[in-house]
Amino acid sequence: MNIRRYLPNRRIFTENAGIKAAIIIALSAFVVGDVIYLIESRINTGFKSIGDGIWWFFVTISTVGYGDKVPSTITGKVISILVMFFGVALLSVITATISSIFVAKKLREGKGLQELKLKDHLLLCGWNNNCEQILNLLEKRANEFPAVALINQLPEENIEELLTRYDRLHLRFVRGDYTKESVLLRAAAKNAAAAIIVPDISHPIHGKGDERTILSTLTLKTLNPKIRVIAHIQDAENYAHLNKARADEIVISDAYTGQILANHVLAPGVPRFWEQVFSEDSPVQLNQYPLPGHLIGKTYQELKEYCQQSCPANILIGLVEISEPFDLSNLLSADYSYLDEFIMRKFKEAGLGTEKEKQVKTQLAPDASTVLTKSQFYLVLERKES
Repeated sequence: MNIRRYLPNRRIFTENAGIKAAIIIALSAFVVGDVIYLIESRINTGFKSIGDGIWWFFVTISTVGYGDKVPSTITGKVISILVMFFGVALLSVITATISSIFVAKKLREGKGLQELKLKDHLLLCGWNNNCEQILNLLEKRANEFPAVALINQLPEENIEELLTRYDRLHLRFVRGDYTKESVLLRAAAKNAAAAIIVPDISHPIHGKGDERTILSTLTLKTLNPKIRVIAHIQDAENYAHLNKARADEIVISDAYTGQILANHVLAPGVPRFWEQVFSEDSPVQLNQYPLPGHLIGKTYQELKEYCQQSCPANILIGLVEISEPFDLSNLLSADYSYLDEFIMRKFKEAGLGTEKEKQVKTQLAPDASTVLTKSQFYLVLERKES
C-alpha cells in the first residue's frame, strides 16, 4: 500500500524546522514520560501513570517548574538535566519559526503581496496626481470605510510614506496590475463596497489608461456585481464603452473646462465659487443627509422650513434620490415560462428592465410642491466643522 498519496504536503513536515521541532517534542514527551514513569513509579508517589510522566516532561521542558512532580532517583535527575537542555534548544527553534512567519507576513504586506482579509472596504485602483487629494478628502471622513486598499505599482518607499501619512484610513496595499483578476482577488474585491479607478501612471504602459479602466471595471463587476465603481477616463469617446462595462459613475477629464473658461469671462464669480467650494482649504462643503422620518411624504417647501429652523447657516441646494432601478425579472412567474423568456429577451434587446445597479438622480432647486420620498437625501452647502 502506497501511503505517499495520502501525504500530498509531506514536504512541510520535512523542510519546516518548527514543525520538525514540534514533532520531536511530541514523540519525546511520550518516550521520556514513559521512561521516567517506569524509573520513578517504584519509589516516587508523584508518578502514578504515564500521564504524570508526560506532564512532568512538558513542565520541565518549558522551564515552568511547578515542583508538583520531582524525580527522586539519580537516573531520574540525570534525565531531568538532559530534558532541560534539550527543551531549551527545541523551544528556541519553535519560537524562531513562529517569529519568522510573522516577520515574513509583515514583509509580504509591505511589498503588497499579502492577500487582504477585508470587507466593505474601498479600492483605489491606479495612481496619479489626483490620488493624494482623494485620500485627503477620504481621511476627513475616515469612518465611511473600514479600510482603503491601494492597488498600484508605486515604489516601496512611496507606499511606506503613504501608509504612514494616512494611518487614519487604515490603508492597505496590493502590488500589481489592477486589470488582472488575481490581483483584485488579493485585494478582496469580492467583499469590497466601492472602487475608484483612475488613469494609472504607476504602470509601465500607463499611456493606455482608458482601456485599462474599462477592462478593470468589467473584471470588478464580474467578481462582485454589487460593487460600486467610480471610473475616471480621459477620452470622452470611451464613455459608451465604460457605460457598457456597467460603471456606476463616470468622470471625464476636462468635461467642464469649456464652461469654466467661458464663465471666467461672462460670470467670473461662478467659477470662483466652485473653485472655493471644492478647494481643500475651503471653509464650506457640499454634503448630503437622509431626510428626517417626519418629512417623508411632505413637500420640499416643508424641508426648506425645517432646514431654516434647524440650521439657518446651511443653504439647501436640492435633492438626491438613490433607488434600485426597475428589474423585470421580479415580475415574471416563478416557473419562468416560454412567454416570460420571450418578454425578457425583448426587454433586453430594448435595454429596459434588466439593470440592477443603484441609480443616483439629483434635483437642484426642485419645485416647492415636490413630494419627498424615503429614498431621497437633501443637499446642503454648510460650514466645515473646525
